[in-house]
Amino acid sequence: MQFNIRLHTFALHSPITKESTMKMNLLKVIFGFLLLTGFTGLKAQTVPVTEGNEGKYKPSIYGTYYDAKRSFFESMPNDSNEIIFLGNSITDMCAWNELFGMENVKNRGISGDVINGVIDRLEEVVSSFPKKIFLMIGTNDLARKRSVDQILTDYEKLITLIIQKTPKTQLYLQSVLPTKNQTTRNNNDIIEINKGINALANKYSLTYINLFDLFKTPENELNMDYSYDGLHLNGQGYLLWKDAVIEYVVK
Repeated sequence: MQFNIRLHTFALHSPITKESTMKMNLLKVIFGFLLLTGFTGLKAQTVPVTEGNEGKYKPSIYGTYYDAKRSFFESMPNDSNEIIFLGNSITDMCAWNELFGMENVKNRGISGDVINGVIDRLEEVVSSFPKKIFLMIGTNDLARKRSVDQILTDYEKLITLIIQKTPKTQLYLQSVLPTKNQTTRNNNDIIEINKGINALANKYSLTYINLFDLFKTPENELNMDYSYDGLHLNGQGYLLWKDAVIEYVVK
């Protein structure tokens, strides 16, 4: 606001000359640059600010999108018999309640999320003591150069926490999907991760859903009939996913 006042003062009390016009244009350029680079002191608020915490928001290590989605989820009331799809962008990008025609199906996917990100927001997920949780997570951990062993260690920590916090919830472990042309997400590593997830399902008497084989080509790559970028799914991909899990959703 102070900058705008000074601009108006300059315009009112200075004769309109070629030189003054150039100065005005220069000031506008500088002001625009300051807005873009964040040096105006004005910060975008991407999540609601709590009382007494105005202006103190700092993004978490997972980023502002994660923070905004987490805040939204935490602001929503719990329903009875919730069926939760939990994961990263591959989960986030689907309208699960519309896909299944069931209002108690909830989307708890956050684009870019990793296993520890899910652990950090787990309290909201389990607060309703959901009827079922369908978990798919791990591909972003691999992209962040976590080893297969590290990923499986984190994964086991996550599922044991879910079991401890909401023991009556039916937990379904969905395999990590194959990829295509994703150099940081090698399909051989994904196969090893899925073997580990399957072993964890057996260890904890959980249901493992092998989506990898459903979406793969003979070369163990993501079938591009179901994807637009070699990582995320298109509409046909979500319909295929629905067909693979609907028996577990509705039973």
